[in-house]
Amino acid sequence: MAVFWRIPAIEIWFFCICVNVHCLPDTTVIAYGHNVDWIVNNLADQTTRNGYNYCTQATELGQGCYGHALCAGHLLSFDCNLCLVNAGYDLTNGCLDNTGAQEQLKDYRMRYENYEFTE
Repeated sequence: MAVFWRIPAIEIWFFCICVNVHCLPDTTVIAYGHNVDWIVNNLADQTTRNGYNYCTQATELGQGCYGHALCAGHLLSFDCNLCLVNAGYDLTNGCLDNTGAQEQLKDYRMRYENYEFTE
């Protein structure tokens, strides 16, 4: 008889846990992830327009994301942009859920962090 009452009690307990987990959304990663996407796209788009050396920042819901990109001056604007687009892809797809990342090769560099930095 005691087993008969334990099964519904366990089911109710499990249901309450599942409901609570699904009702508490975590927007932290989403907001920061949006900032990271914006940063890498902005760096790829604006670096060649700003002397091949560009810093930017984004804040959403109080979460700062800071970025810097640099290309060697001998690169054509198209080549610099292409390198940075590829770097942004590598950083956002190869470094999932990181608060900071950097890709650096001989002729270009892209970096983002969740804190301000200087290079």
